[in-house]
Amino acid sequence: MTDVDASRDTLEVTCPECGAVAHVQAGARLASDFCPRCDYPLFWARPSSAPLSDEETDDARWRAPGASGSALSATLACPVCAELNTPVAVTCVRCGSSMTPPPPVTPPAPPPPAPVVVVQAPPQLIPCNHPDTWWVVVLTAAATAAVTLLLVWLF
Repeated sequence: MTDVDASRDTLEVTCPECGAVAHVQAGARLASDFCPRCDYPLFWARPSSAPLSDEETDDARWRAPGASGSALSATLACPVCAELNTPVAVTCVRCGSSMTPPPPVTPPAPPPPAPVVVVQAPPQLIPCNHPDTWWVVVLTAAATAAVTLLLVWLF
């Protein structure tokens, strides 16, 4: 490429951040095309030699990094590199990956809960108000003996 071709492909731009004048390659996004003073990406800046049309001076529009041309303030971040793209973009203008994020990974289903084993305690003996068994046996035997002696003595 000759010096004439190089000067024709180079545009003079004014940095929108700090106002410094710099030269960038026309139609290319090079890593060297950043403002030397504030590091703004000058490939998004408009050339200072081209006059702005009425459509381009609309305050409702702005140039978002990554979005092609003038874009409304709605942009979509790339799921891979987070570069801002137009909402209808299919691939990222920076890394070329798909703008459709991969479906979320579904976690495996949790294992079923362990069965609950219920161990029932034996029923507690409820104390009652009756007398002890040996007293009943002794009293019954004494009463039987008394009745028997009474019957023998009487007959």
